[in-house]
Amino acid sequence: MSKKTYEALPGVEWVNGQPVPESREMKLSAAEAKFDLAQGRIQLKDTAEGSAEVTVAPVDEAAADATASEPRKKR
Repeated sequence: MSKKTYEALPGVEWVNGQPVPESREMKLSAAEAKFDLAQGRIQLKDTAEGSAEVTVAPVDEAAADATASEPRKKR
């Protein structure tokens, strides 16, 4: 099992049942990191340094307008 370096976010004092070290970095396996990642308590060290690339899909405004719902009518 390979381990990756994660960084605890500000205010987080415990990760994976252990206290966060002063460096705020810890090496965890995917299984060990799963819960705290899902809770938004840790992030990959590469992500913390800003080297992660984010892709945003363009929004088709015509399609968004076509699916907008109308207000409900009173009965």
